[in-house]
Amino acid sequence: MSFVVCEKCKKRLIERLPNGLWRFRFGKRPGKENAVVEMLIHGSLKIRCFRDYCGHINTLNYLPNIDDFQSPQSEASQPDQAEKSPSK
Repeated sequence: MSFVVCEKCKKRLIERLPNGLWRFRFGKRPGKENAVVEMLIHGSLKIRCFRDYCGHINTLNYLPNIDDFQSPQSEASQPDQAEKSPSK
């Protein structure tokens, strides 16, 4: 779990999941594990800080997990297995 915090006051705003999605949870209920509101967000977003005295607007850019992405150039630069083995 990693949380993104407000750039100004450092309050936790939203959670970033390992797959790149944002998870927004709001409204704790005593004795319950689930939040009242839970959203999974794919993409970039702007979110205002929840603290009354702060109100800073944070811009969060969606960048995909680099491990899940392989560019066409890196695929082309890798030789095929057949080319690696010596032919007899």
